[in-house]
Amino acid sequence: MKATIRSVAKLAGVAPSTVSHYLNQTAPLSAATAKNVEQAIAALNYRVNLGARNLRLRKTNSIGVVIPNITSPFFGEIAAVMENKLWEKGFQTLLCISERSPERELSQVAHLVSRQVDGILLVYCSQKSRVAETLKNISVPVVFVDRRVPDQYSVCTDNFLGGRLAARHLATLGHRVIGLLCGEPSVENVAERIEGFELELRRFGLEVPEAYKVKGRQDLQLGLRITDLLQLEPRPTAIFATNDIVAIGAWRKLVESGFRIPRDISIVGFDDIAVSRFLVPPLTTVAQPSREIGGKAVELLIDLVQAGDSVKPPENVILAPTLQVRGSTAPLKKGGVDGKAIDGRLPQKTKSVSQHKSRRPSTNG
Repeated sequence: MKATIRSVAKLAGVAPSTVSHYLNQTAPLSAATAKNVEQAIAALNYRVNLGARNLRLRKTNSIGVVIPNITSPFFGEIAAVMENKLWEKGFQTLLCISERSPERELSQVAHLVSRQVDGILLVYCSQKSRVAETLKNISVPVVFVDRRVPDQYSVCTDNFLGGRLAARHLATLGHRVIGLLCGEPSVENVAERIEGFELELRRFGLEVPEAYKVKGRQDLQLGLRITDLLQLEPRPTAIFATNDIVAIGAWRKLVESGFRIPRDISIVGFDDIAVSRFLVPPLTTVAQPSREIGGKAVELLIDLVQAGDSVKPPENVILAPTLQVRGSTAPLKKGGVDGKAIDGRLPQKTKSVSQHKSRRPSTNG
């Protein structure tokens, strides 16, 4: 015979309502009573009818997570942090991978909504994504992760500040000919890294000409295109890559080409993925607080889920990055890299910048 709440209550020596309170956590129970109910459930192999209970409570205890790809160490780490945090809070995770496709991303979000998830954590794939506009018309709470979306709930890094930190580091080391390996400008956080980087360089009277910018999808292949920069005269003495994966691709090509890091050329990445610390020498990078981003996003979403129909104003949580100085950057030698003169062949300089209004919030440092 199939076990019921009544049979569990009889074995535990409590009222059926007490078993219901235990299962739904709707009333406090003494430790002894809770233990009796738990043992009775185990002895009778009682299984909760989740479908019926969720229909009554209008909750599924499931959260949808959408990320651009799972092979990215950065997105993988954030997804793992969010899944672990959700598990601790009693939620199951439904993971979707958009593969950077706006159409696939939109379809996945629609599917999650049809599955009646309690909320969605979303790293949208690009500015072409229509998800932000679509989600305004649904009741499922959504928190955007690693992307700042105006008038929506989001948690991300101050990418503008991160770009400034990288530029300041290279400029103060004496580098004047600097190349950029730029990810897709259609992703706002990448655009902000570049904007912050170039602004900070202007404070030192420097700029990066277009010829010294290599643009493309943020992956290893973009890093391999550092050869385009190595053919320029004067050759860059330092490189800023808009993420660590791109920096690692550039690293491999430099080593294959006989360059020594940082003696011949310095490199700065962005993200601080785990593998960056195991390169020889380790990679200097702008570290995103990925664990804090994932944890804060889950906390914000659960607050929204528990608030129900209560109105809560949108909130953009912006966390500060830090510069992790390691062995891949070094001061420029007097007279240039390995003594080769470069002073008479610098890219065109710009006037020092005294003030600048950015769309990013002002941050000291």
